[in-house]
Amino acid sequence: MLVRPRKVLPTVLTICAALYALKDPEGAATIVKAAAHVITSASESLARFIHTINS
Repeated sequence: MLVRPRKVLPTVLTICAALYALKDPEGAATIVKAAAHVITSASESLARFIHTINS
C-alpha cells in the first residue's frame, strides 16, 4: 500500500508545529502571524492580478 504524500506532509507539518508551539509559544505565535501576513499579501496580489487580466 502506497502512502499519499499530499495527506502525509500536512499531517507531519501540523505535528511538528504543535510540538514547536508547546516548546516555544511566543515564537510559534510570531510564526503564525508571519504566515497569516504572507497568505494575506499573496491573496491580495492574486486578486489584483486577476482584476488586471479581466479589465
